Amino acid sequence: MAAKPKLWYFRGRGRMESIRWLLAAAGVEFEEEFLETREQYEKLQKDGRLLFGQVPLVEIDGMMLTQTRAILSYLAAKYDLYGKDLKETVRINMYVDGTLDLMMMIILTVFKPPEEKEENIALIVTKAKTRYFPVFEKILKDHGEDFLVGNKFSWADIQLLEAILMVEELDASVLRDFPLLKAFKTRISNVPTIKKFLQPGSQRQPPPQTATTLRWSGTFCSSDGSWSHGDDPRSNAPTAASALPELTVDSRRTVSKENKALRHQQQMPIKCNMKPF
Repeated sequence: MAAKPKLWYFRGRGRMESIRWLLAAAGVEFEEEFLETREQYEKLQKDGRLLFGQVPLVEIDGMMLTQTRAILSYLAAKYDLYGKDLKETVRINMYVDGTLDLMMMIILTVFKPPEEKEENIALIVTKAKTRYFPVFEKILKDHGEDFLVGNKFSWADIQLLEAILMVEELDASVLRDFPLLKAFKTRISNVPTIKKFLQPGSQRQPPPQTATTLRWSGTFCSSDGSWSHGDDPRSNAPTAASALPELTVDSRRTVSKENKALRHQQQMPIKCNMKPF
């Protein structure tokens, strides 16, 4: 019997969540190891498992896979969710990349300063309703089929549902003017494997609320990429602002992080070669 795929990531959604969705939709059981200490991450680095020094990391079929898009493409092809030919595959890729653009805006919202968050959420909802959802409403209308590509359940359907639910967490009425997408959401949500994944107690991760609730749990490093001591934000020891650790999040230049000693948000430059997404 083949071993279950094993996933390594921080405890939360981030870039791993779409991988969880795809495996769950394919009916594949998987194991997870959450990175909660810097020692776990250092061991993955030392063992040569992180090709570019980043997670997500997925062990499957005797391989250690990194880079989210490569992992998702492999899983979609392996579990027959990638179309019957190149023409269907390229359409799936287009739809997936479009929904990913929308999802990344949501993922990065938690790193916005509090005073910008409400405006950013409003912008995301507006873009969903004017740029992204009209495209998929038209696709469903034009071909009159239940699924996005080839009238067969695919990766594109899975990721669109994931994106819809993410936007609905920001605005529950976002599908009000999209009856075909509303029906699509109901239909795909009732696919047995997805219905199971949407139930409480599954491996689906809850939405992050703010940057201060992200569970970095001490996996921090200094500006030169090396691990430093006393940089765990849970520490009660006083920490100077200049000594706070630095992180890289999709090449963004600042990120907020909770430090219990300082009791307020700090804006920090980021330059660490470990990326949480």
